[in-house]
Amino acid sequence: MNHSIIDNLHWRYATKRYDSSKKVPQDAISIIKEALRLTPTSYGLQPLKFLIIENNAIRNELLSFSYNQKAIVDASHLIVIASLTDIPTQEIDDYIENTALTRDIPIQQLSNYSNFLKQTINNLSPIEKKMWAQKQAYIALGVLIDICAQLKLDATPMEGFDSDGYDYVLNLTEKKLTSTLVIPIGYRHSEDSAQYWKKVRKSSEELFEEF
Repeated sequence: MNHSIIDNLHWRYATKRYDSSKKVPQDAISIIKEALRLTPTSYGLQPLKFLIIENNAIRNELLSFSYNQKAIVDASHLIVIASLTDIPTQEIDDYIENTALTRDIPIQQLSNYSNFLKQTINNLSPIEKKMWAQKQAYIALGVLIDICAQLKLDATPMEGFDSDGYDYVLNLTEKKLTSTLVIPIGYRHSEDSAQYWKKVRKSSEELFEEF
């Protein structure tokens, strides 16, 4: 299949080794930030925070909580997707106010929707709220992977890290956030042999059913 989307997805892989001498330009970082800002989330609540870390000292501190995976320090930037550990009523009130301002409508017109959101979220247990917020991080991850591929930037999604350690280093707990996903981004090293591996995926016949 000939299409730039497919070509880009074939091009990307979970980069194992980054070229630490190459930096992602600021205009590409700006595109990534705007794409993440526009990422869809359930109800549009965006219970997330995106931490874009270039500081070497912080990344070296995080390395020990990342099973010493060198991509943490060698990549151009490190993106940590953090999710809220709770969804307080104020979070919904802020979203409703933002909706009214953005769409230039009286906030009173949104009262029914506000009540619906509060009832829906408040019916969740604390664990369910945390899990729901973390699921939104994976939606953002999909967008990030696609955008990086389009920009010809390498990205390595990671779940293998000590979340408590990251939360401590980045002072997330006091902000009622927890680190959910870690993604180094940058440029593959010419000696990273993984870039030459054939992509292993199930066949279309195994994956799809049409009705």
